[in-house]
Amino acid sequence: MSEARTKHTVTLYNKEGCHLCENAKAALFSLDGEFEFSLEEVDITSDPVLFEKYKYTIPVMVVDGRIELISRIDAAKLRRAFVEGYGPKLKA
Repeated sequence: MSEARTKHTVTLYNKEGCHLCENAKAALFSLDGEFEFSLEEVDITSDPVLFEKYKYTIPVMVVDGRIELISRIDAAKLRRAFVEGYGPKLKA
């Protein structure tokens, strides 16, 4: 599968104590052998603008700078984003 060789970039917007964020991260790492990716975690409490933007929707994962997955993120959603580029497009 050629997609497995593509290195995806994932940004996870989260905050400490968020169990949905931990679940999203676990879902991502469950795909570790299937896909190559790098993960950047951003704590929304470190930036007032990010906090206002994401406080009600975390976790938020931005895949390859263009697909934004929110709230209940599972391995199936991530797989579709990686393979098909499927998911809500990031608003400019």
